[in-house]
Amino acid sequence: MTTGGQGPTTNRRRLRLVLRQLRLDRRLSLEDVRQEMDWSLSKVTRIENGSVSISVNDLRALLDFYQVRNADQVRDLLDLARLARRRHWAAEYRDFVSPSYMDFLGYEDDSWRISQYHPFLVPGLLQTERYARLVVTTGPQYRVDNRAADARAQLRMARQRRVFAQSRRCEVRIVLDERALKSVENTDLMLEQIEQVLSRLPELDLVVLRRDTAANSVLVGPFSLHEFESEVDPDVVYLDNLPDDVALVEDHAVVAGYKSSFEDLYRQAAAGDDARRLLETIGASLREQAPA
Repeated sequence: MTTGGQGPTTNRRRLRLVLRQLRLDRRLSLEDVRQEMDWSLSKVTRIENGSVSISVNDLRALLDFYQVRNADQVRDLLDLARLARRRHWAAEYRDFVSPSYMDFLGYEDDSWRISQYHPFLVPGLLQTERYARLVVTTGPQYRVDNRAADARAQLRMARQRRVFAQSRRCEVRIVLDERALKSVENTDLMLEQIEQVLSRLPELDLVVLRRDTAANSVLVGPFSLHEFESEVDPDVVYLDNLPDDVALVEDHAVVAGYKSSFEDLYRQAAAGDDARRLLETIGASLREQAPA
Protein backbone atom coordinates (compact mmCIF):
# COMPACT_ATOMS: atom_id res chain seq x y z
CA MET A 1 0.00 0.00 0.00
CA THR A 2 1.30 3.45 -0.95
CA THR A 3 0.97 5.98 1.84
CA GLY A 4 3.20 8.90 0.90
CA GLY A 5 2.90 11.79 -1.54
CA GLN A 6 -0.76 12.64 -0.93
CA GLY A 7 -2.62 15.17 1.16
CA PRO A 8 -4.87 14.54 4.17
CA THR A 9 -8.10 14.30 2.15
CA THR A 10 -6.85 11.58 -0.18
CA ASN A 11 -5.22 9.66 2.66
CA ARG A 12 -8.44 9.80 4.67
CA ARG A 13 -10.31 8.36 1.70
CA ARG A 14 -7.74 5.60 1.22
CA LEU A 15 -8.12 4.66 4.86
CA ARG A 16 -11.92 4.72 4.92
CA LEU A 17 -12.15 2.55 1.80
CA VAL A 18 -9.86 -0.04 3.38
CA LEU A 19 -11.75 0.02 6.69
CA ARG A 20 -15.08 -0.41 4.96
CA GLN A 21 -13.77 -3.36 2.96
CA LEU A 22 -12.31 -4.98 6.09
CA ARG A 23 -15.71 -4.73 7.78
CA LEU A 24 -17.56 -6.12 4.76
CA ASP A 25 -15.06 -8.98 4.36
CA ARG A 26 -15.87 -10.02 7.92
CA ARG A 27 -19.62 -9.65 7.30
CA LEU A 28 -20.00 -7.14 10.10
CA SER A 29 -22.60 -4.39 10.23
CA LEU A 30 -22.03 -0.84 11.43
CA GLU A 31 -24.08 -1.80 14.48
CA ASP A 32 -21.72 -4.72 15.18
CA VAL A 33 -18.79 -2.30 15.17
CA ARG A 34 -20.65 0.17 17.36
CA GLN A 35 -21.39 -2.43 20.00
CA GLU A 36 -17.89 -3.92 20.05
CA MET A 37 -16.04 -0.60 20.08
CA ASP A 38 -18.55 1.10 22.40
CA TRP A 39 -18.75 4.04 20.00
CA SER A 40 -21.78 5.93 18.81
CA LEU A 41 -23.25 4.81 15.51
CA SER A 42 -22.64 8.28 14.12
CA LYS A 43 -18.91 7.99 14.92
CA VAL A 44 -18.65 4.67 13.08
CA THR A 45 -20.55 6.10 10.11
CA ARG A 46 -18.48 9.29 9.95
CA ILE A 47 -15.22 7.32 10.04
CA GLU A 48 -16.35 5.14 7.14
CA ASN A 49 -17.65 8.03 5.04
CA GLY A 50 -14.54 10.07 5.71
CA SER A 51 -16.20 13.07 7.33
CA VAL A 52 -13.92 12.66 10.37
CA SER A 53 -10.43 11.28 10.88
CA ILE A 54 -9.80 8.32 13.16
CA SER A 55 -7.19 8.57 15.89
CA VAL A 56 -4.23 6.18 15.87
CA ASN A 57 -5.37 4.59 19.15
CA ASP A 58 -8.92 4.07 17.88
CA LEU A 59 -7.57 2.57 14.69
CA ARG A 60 -5.37 0.12 16.59
CA ALA A 61 -8.40 -1.09 18.53
CA LEU A 62 -10.53 -1.33 15.38
CA LEU A 63 -7.89 -3.33 13.50
CA ASP A 64 -7.61 -5.68 16.45
CA PHE A 65 -11.38 -6.22 16.30
CA TYR A 66 -11.09 -6.89 12.55
CA GLN A 67 -8.29 -9.38 13.34
CA VAL A 68 -5.75 -7.64 11.14
CA ARG A 69 -2.52 -9.31 12.23
CA ASN A 70 -0.12 -8.56 9.38
CA ALA A 71 2.45 -6.15 10.84
CA ASP A 72 3.13 -4.39 7.53
CA GLN A 73 -0.56 -3.83 6.87
CA VAL A 74 -1.10 -2.49 10.38
CA ARG A 75 1.86 -0.15 10.03
CA ASP A 76 0.66 1.16 6.65
CA LEU A 77 -2.83 1.82 7.97
CA LEU A 78 -1.52 3.59 11.05
CA ASP A 79 0.66 5.73 8.77
CA LEU A 80 -2.43 6.60 6.73
CA ALA A 81 -4.25 7.65 9.89
CA ARG A 82 -1.39 9.94 10.86
CA LEU A 83 -1.19 11.47 7.37
CA ALA A 84 -4.96 11.95 7.27
CA ARG A 85 -4.82 14.07 10.42
CA ARG A 86 -2.29 16.56 9.03
CA ARG A 87 -3.37 20.19 8.86
CA HIS A 88 -4.91 21.16 5.53
CA TRP A 89 -3.30 24.15 3.80
CA ALA A 90 -6.69 25.91 3.65
CA ALA A 91 -7.55 25.30 7.31
CA GLU A 92 -7.61 29.04 8.01
CA TYR A 93 -10.62 29.33 5.68
CA ARG A 94 -12.55 26.46 7.27
CA ASP A 95 -15.07 28.75 8.96
CA PHE A 96 -16.07 30.30 5.65
CA VAL A 97 -16.74 27.27 3.41
CA SER A 98 -18.50 23.94 3.71
CA PRO A 99 -16.72 20.72 4.78
CA SER A 100 -17.43 19.30 1.32
CA TYR A 101 -15.62 22.23 -0.27
CA MET A 102 -12.61 21.63 1.96
CA ASP A 103 -12.51 18.02 0.72
CA PHE A 104 -12.86 19.32 -2.85
CA LEU A 105 -9.70 21.39 -2.30
CA GLY A 106 -7.93 18.30 -0.99
CA TYR A 107 -8.77 16.22 -4.04
CA GLU A 108 -7.83 19.14 -6.29
CA ASP A 109 -4.39 19.19 -4.64
CA ASP A 110 -3.79 15.50 -5.31
CA SER A 111 -5.15 15.24 -8.86
CA TRP A 112 -2.87 14.63 -11.80
CA ARG A 113 -5.56 16.03 -14.09
CA ILE A 114 -8.39 18.47 -13.42
CA SER A 115 -11.20 18.94 -15.97
CA GLN A 116 -13.82 21.64 -15.40
CA TYR A 117 -16.95 22.98 -17.10
CA HIS A 118 -19.54 25.55 -16.07
CA PRO A 119 -22.33 26.66 -18.42
CA PHE A 120 -22.81 30.16 -16.96
CA LEU A 121 -19.75 31.12 -14.87
CA VAL A 122 -16.03 31.39 -15.44
CA PRO A 123 -14.60 28.44 -13.43
CA GLY A 124 -12.91 29.33 -10.14
CA LEU A 125 -9.41 28.47 -11.38
CA LEU A 126 -9.67 31.28 -13.95
CA GLN A 127 -11.49 33.97 -11.98
CA THR A 128 -10.04 37.38 -11.21
CA GLU A 129 -10.37 38.52 -7.63
CA ARG A 130 -13.13 40.99 -8.53
CA TYR A 131 -15.08 38.35 -10.44
CA ALA A 132 -14.60 35.86 -7.60
CA ARG A 133 -15.90 38.33 -5.05
CA LEU A 134 -18.99 38.92 -7.17
CA VAL A 135 -19.63 35.17 -7.38
CA VAL A 136 -19.11 34.43 -3.68
CA THR A 137 -21.48 37.22 -2.63
CA THR A 138 -24.33 35.77 -4.68
CA GLY A 139 -25.75 33.84 -1.70
CA PRO A 140 -27.94 35.94 0.62
CA GLN A 141 -26.00 34.76 3.67
CA TYR A 142 -22.81 36.44 2.41
CA ARG A 143 -24.12 39.75 1.08
CA VAL A 144 -23.82 41.47 4.45
CA ASP A 145 -20.74 39.61 5.65
CA ASN A 146 -17.75 41.37 4.11
CA ARG A 147 -15.26 39.33 6.15
CA ALA A 148 -16.63 36.06 4.81
CA ALA A 149 -16.78 37.39 1.25
CA ASP A 150 -13.17 38.57 1.43
CA ALA A 151 -12.01 35.22 2.83
CA ARG A 152 -13.84 33.21 0.18
CA ALA A 153 -12.45 35.34 -2.65
CA GLN A 154 -8.93 35.10 -1.22
CA LEU A 155 -9.31 31.33 -0.99
CA ARG A 156 -10.00 31.18 -4.72
CA MET A 157 -6.84 33.16 -5.40
CA ALA A 158 -4.87 30.78 -3.15
CA ARG A 159 -6.31 27.81 -5.08
CA GLN A 160 -5.05 29.25 -8.34
CA ARG A 161 -1.55 29.82 -6.99
CA ARG A 162 -1.35 26.21 -5.82
CA VAL A 163 -2.73 24.63 -8.97
CA PHE A 164 -0.62 26.73 -11.33
CA ALA A 165 2.57 26.57 -9.27
CA GLN A 166 5.53 25.78 -11.55
CA SER A 167 6.67 22.99 -9.26
CA ARG A 168 3.40 21.10 -9.60
CA ARG A 169 2.83 18.49 -12.28
CA CYS A 170 -0.89 18.76 -12.98
CA GLU A 171 -2.78 18.93 -16.25
CA VAL A 172 -5.67 21.41 -16.23
CA ARG A 173 -8.38 21.20 -18.89
CA ILE A 174 -11.20 23.73 -18.94
CA VAL A 175 -14.17 24.05 -21.27
CA LEU A 176 -15.07 27.73 -21.04
CA ASP A 177 -18.61 28.48 -22.21
CA GLU A 178 -19.08 31.65 -24.25
CA ARG A 179 -22.21 32.38 -22.21
CA ALA A 180 -20.07 32.71 -19.09
CA LEU A 181 -18.22 35.63 -20.68
CA LYS A 182 -21.46 37.55 -21.25
CA SER A 183 -23.32 36.77 -18.03
CA VAL A 184 -22.17 39.84 -16.06
CA GLU A 185 -23.26 43.34 -17.06
CA ASN A 186 -20.14 45.04 -15.69
CA THR A 187 -18.15 45.45 -18.92
CA ASP A 188 -14.95 46.56 -17.22
CA LEU A 189 -15.02 43.52 -14.93
CA MET A 190 -15.62 41.13 -17.82
CA LEU A 191 -12.85 42.66 -19.94
CA GLU A 192 -10.50 42.19 -17.01
CA GLN A 193 -11.70 38.60 -16.75
CA ILE A 194 -11.08 37.89 -20.43
CA GLU A 195 -7.54 39.26 -20.13
CA GLN A 196 -7.01 36.93 -17.17
CA VAL A 197 -8.16 33.95 -19.24
CA LEU A 198 -5.89 34.92 -22.14
CA SER A 199 -2.94 35.18 -19.77
CA ARG A 200 -3.56 31.63 -18.52
CA LEU A 201 -3.58 29.99 -21.95
CA PRO A 202 0.09 28.91 -21.88
CA GLU A 203 -0.47 27.11 -18.57
CA LEU A 204 -3.55 25.05 -19.32
CA ASP A 205 -5.55 23.28 -21.97
CA LEU A 206 -8.47 25.63 -22.52
CA VAL A 207 -11.17 25.45 -25.18
CA VAL A 208 -14.13 27.78 -25.71
CA LEU A 209 -17.62 26.42 -26.30
CA ARG A 210 -19.46 28.73 -28.68
CA ARG A 211 -22.95 29.90 -27.80
CA ASP A 212 -24.39 28.19 -30.88
CA THR A 213 -22.58 24.90 -30.21
CA ALA A 214 -23.85 21.90 -28.20
CA ALA A 215 -27.32 23.26 -27.48
CA ASN A 216 -27.87 20.74 -24.69
CA SER A 217 -24.62 21.50 -22.88
CA VAL A 218 -26.44 23.47 -20.22
CA LEU A 219 -28.19 20.25 -19.21
CA VAL A 220 -24.83 18.78 -18.18
CA GLY A 221 -24.47 21.35 -15.41
CA PRO A 222 -21.27 22.61 -13.77
CA PHE A 223 -18.76 20.00 -12.64
CA SER A 224 -15.11 19.37 -11.84
CA LEU A 225 -13.53 16.00 -12.68
CA HIS A 226 -10.51 14.96 -10.62
CA GLU A 227 -8.30 12.12 -11.86
CA PHE A 228 -5.53 10.48 -9.82
CA GLU A 229 -2.33 8.67 -10.74
CA SER A 230 -2.61 5.84 -8.22
CA GLU A 231 -4.97 2.94 -8.84
CA VAL A 232 -5.90 2.97 -5.16
CA ASP A 233 -7.47 6.43 -5.61
CA PRO A 234 -10.63 6.21 -7.76
CA ASP A 235 -11.43 9.29 -9.82
CA VAL A 236 -14.16 11.59 -8.52
CA VAL A 237 -16.50 14.30 -9.76
CA TYR A 238 -17.68 17.35 -7.85
CA LEU A 239 -20.94 19.05 -8.80
CA ASP A 240 -21.32 22.76 -8.13
CA ASN A 241 -24.29 23.64 -5.96
CA LEU A 242 -23.81 27.14 -4.59
CA PRO A 243 -20.63 29.22 -4.64
CA ASP A 244 -18.09 27.33 -2.53
CA ASP A 245 -20.45 24.41 -1.91
CA VAL A 246 -20.10 21.19 -3.85
CA ALA A 247 -21.39 17.62 -3.90
CA LEU A 248 -19.06 14.64 -4.24
CA VAL A 249 -19.79 11.86 -6.74
CA GLU A 250 -17.77 8.64 -6.39
CA ASP A 251 -19.96 6.12 -8.20
CA HIS A 252 -17.75 4.67 -10.93
CA ALA A 253 -20.47 4.59 -13.59
CA VAL A 254 -21.56 8.17 -12.93
CA VAL A 255 -17.96 9.43 -12.95
CA ALA A 256 -17.45 7.65 -16.27
CA GLY A 257 -20.54 9.43 -17.60
CA TYR A 258 -19.10 12.81 -16.68
CA LYS A 259 -15.80 11.89 -18.31
CA SER A 260 -17.69 11.14 -21.51
CA SER A 261 -19.66 14.38 -21.25
CA PHE A 262 -16.50 16.40 -20.80
CA GLU A 263 -14.88 14.81 -23.84
CA ASP A 264 -18.00 15.59 -25.90
CA LEU A 265 -17.94 19.25 -24.83
CA TYR A 266 -14.20 19.46 -25.38
CA ARG A 267 -14.40 18.11 -28.93
CA GLN A 268 -17.13 20.58 -29.92
CA ALA A 269 -15.29 23.64 -28.59
CA ALA A 270 -12.82 26.00 -30.25
CA ALA A 271 -9.21 25.16 -29.34
CA GLY A 272 -5.74 26.65 -29.75
CA ASP A 273 -5.55 29.77 -31.92
CA ASP A 274 -9.28 29.51 -32.63
CA ALA A 275 -10.00 29.78 -28.89
CA ARG A 276 -7.68 32.77 -28.53
CA ARG A 277 -9.27 34.56 -31.50
CA LEU A 278 -12.75 33.90 -30.14
CA LEU A 279 -11.79 35.33 -26.75
CA GLU A 280 -10.27 38.39 -28.40
CA THR A 281 -13.39 38.85 -30.54
CA ILE A 282 -15.65 38.68 -27.48
CA GLY A 283 -13.42 41.21 -25.74
CA ALA A 284 -13.56 43.58 -28.75
CA SER A 285 -17.35 43.28 -28.85
CA LEU A 286 -17.58 44.17 -25.16
CA ARG A 287 -15.41 47.26 -25.72
CA GLU A 288 -17.69 48.42 -28.51
CA GLN A 289 -20.72 48.07 -26.26
CA ALA A 290 -19.09 49.92 -23.36
CA PRO A 291 -20.44 53.42 -22.70
CA ALA A 292 -18.17 56.22 -23.84
